[in-house]
Amino acid sequence: FNFTRPKWMTNKVLIVCGITASAGAIAAIIIPIAITFSKKSSAATTNTTTNAVILAYWNFEGNGNDLYGVYNGTSNCGSCSYNTQGFYGGTYFYIPNTNNYMQVPASSYFNLNSRSFTFEAWIYFYSLTTDQPIFSQCTCTTCTSQCLYFLVRSSKLYMGFNFNDLSGTTSLTTGIWYHVAFVYNYDTFQQIIYLEGVQDAIRYSVTTPYLGTNGSMYFGSLPILVSTYYYGIIDNAALTTRAKSSTEILTDATLVFYFSFDQPNPYYDNGQNRLNATVTNILSSSSGKVGQAVRFTSTSSYMQICCFTGVGWWSARPFTFAMWLYPSSISGGTLWYSTQGYQMLGLTSNGQVAAQLLEGSPTYGWQYIYGAFVVVNTWVHVACTFSTTNGFILYVNGASPGAITGISGYYFNYNVQTMQIGGSYQGSIDELYAYRRELSATEIVALASV
Repeated sequence: FNFTRPKWMTNKVLIVCGITASAGAIAAIIIPIAITFSKKSSAATTNTTTNAVILAYWNFEGNGNDLYGVYNGTSNCGSCSYNTQGFYGGTYFYIPNTNNYMQVPASSYFNLNSRSFTFEAWIYFYSLTTDQPIFSQCTCTTCTSQCLYFLVRSSKLYMGFNFNDLSGTTSLTTGIWYHVAFVYNYDTFQQIIYLEGVQDAIRYSVTTPYLGTNGSMYFGSLPILVSTYYYGIIDNAALTTRAKSSTEILTDATLVFYFSFDQPNPYYDNGQNRLNATVTNILSSSSGKVGQAVRFTSTSSYMQICCFTGVGWWSARPFTFAMWLYPSSISGGTLWYSTQGYQMLGLTSNGQVAAQLLEGSPTYGWQYIYGAFVVVNTWVHVACTFSTTNGFILYVNGASPGAITGISGYYFNYNVQTMQIGGSYQGSIDELYAYRRELSATEIVALASV
């Protein structure tokens, strides 16, 4: 068995950017946190809590503006820039060290005093020889607990309120994208550092919270570190006044995109990265496995999502792709395809689920796994995962028909790349997930049990 690239694909591939700088276009995007957003105010508020939950989000799409228009930043540097491509496409904020940073003025004060908070960002370093200040807000540089900062010190993540600090345990390296999260839980008196969605350090009994009462916020600078600046890239930074759970942070770090295909915005990414889809040749809404689904009405129908992060060439990074299928005919078709030229999931001409992976190490060549035969007008859950520990695994309805172990590297997409769903496939697709980690068999069963 081998997938065949459809002829129409050679001249109709769309390279689209799934992250847009237009506030009007992204205002309606769903943000998966348990709060309600209001376009009329600067705060994202709940209806039940005493204190409003505040959220700011900087996607650095050509500027330092907050997505909600409240905590807008200004670049204070001669050589900072917004360059392509960010971790998931779009642009990122490049800070070239000395005297370069972004400032959100104190007039747009973000109150973090005596309350829980979570700060998250994607970071990439060009140097780690000195302290690398990521984010800060200070009222008093010499007072205990009145200067908030998140940085890298001695190559490890570091957070503190000034003389009230926590150091991470994992050494970082230059030239690698990292998802980082810094949490303070006011109710449990904990400082927590997360790296790539996994807890890296925790400090208990932090009964004195951050006590700052005013001050600007800085990206790339820290007032108590004179002449010390960040040298690297920051992208997709978020700050909220609640302590996110470990499950939420793992999702933020590893979920690439998730499409429920529910109305009224079926092609909006329901994940945190807002990687909205572009469709070609008429897709329609249909009844889904959960809510609504998207129906591929012809063999030339497909959708594209920009972007799946570059995994390297070759790569050993883990992944998971999963979806529900409802085929209306059995004539083959592509289910998951990288526009860089590699297909991973599809159906054979007689309706058998198939997965393939181009192994790069220790040998070179295509590896194939075949699953069950699908039935017309019947929902079936399909997923595939990879890790160097467990290999390449295909799942059909939560069960694995086989796995290929011993693969230490594969080819899929070298750089940030558009993913294509569909192509010669006819039928519906629902609950589409992509992760940059290997989901466990138990997690796959959960997806296949909805």
